[in-house]
Amino acid sequence: MKHIINILKGMAFGIANIIPGVSGGTMAVITKVYDKLLSVFSLDFKAIKKHFIFIVFYGIGAVLGVGLGAVGLSELFENFYVPTQMFFTGVIVGSLPLIAKECVKEKPFAKINIIPLAVGIIGMVIFSLGKESSAMSMPDEITVPFALMMIAYLFIAAVAMILPGLSGSMVLLMLGVYPLALGAVKDLNIPVILILCVGAGLGLVIGSRIIKILLNKFHQGTYCVILGLVIGSVYAIFPFREIALNAQLVAGVICLAVGLVIPTIMEKLGENRENKKSGE
Repeated sequence: MKHIINILKGMAFGIANIIPGVSGGTMAVITKVYDKLLSVFSLDFKAIKKHFIFIVFYGIGAVLGVGLGAVGLSELFENFYVPTQMFFTGVIVGSLPLIAKECVKEKPFAKINIIPLAVGIIGMVIFSLGKESSAMSMPDEITVPFALMMIAYLFIAAVAMILPGLSGSMVLLMLGVYPLALGAVKDLNIPVILILCVGAGLGLVIGSRIIKILLNKFHQGTYCVILGLVIGSVYAIFPFREIALNAQLVAGVICLAVGLVIPTIMEKLGENRENKKSGE
């Protein structure tokens, strides 16, 4: 059962990472694997050895999530845009109490940390107001400048990906690279996928080390920024402009309600598993 849950968590992480506006980092926080992933991404070999089985099953889920997401999400967004966006909005709003709990896990809330909380909210709203650039098209021939540019773009997106509230896919969309990257995954364009993996890998390793240091030295302040980013991301994801009084709105409200309870259900499942472990 534990391995199945880790596969499902990995799938949620993989799917979240290919949806513009949805944060893979937030999904990792919701499913309570964020700190563990930071240790793995930063190449902490002790952590890798300790969590090796988790990495295998979580990785399987993440790959499945990216693959299934690349195939299925375009259909969902094309035909059921409002319900899909409202579902993910519900998941994020439902996760806010869990992240707030993490802020005061080690010590009571310090008033000074209202500042990083506000910075996170304002920064995320400003970020979401950015306009996407014109989309890049797949070149007939892969050149060194193209490869270096794609590595740089994926590096930036990967750093954003591991920050809860920020969406790596949204960054790619704003840079005009998202359709190209999604198309490469859907079409199994191996050379381009390898280039994307190099950029993403570098971003994950370097970015996760920086974030890990911040969490160790400024745990509450860092999580307040994260909480602010997640709150601000609701503005980025909720489909304000597309809402109309029709069947999709009814479906959207239902999806929103379902999304709201998912983080709590996942937390309860995790707590039950921990209680069983401690009772053995």
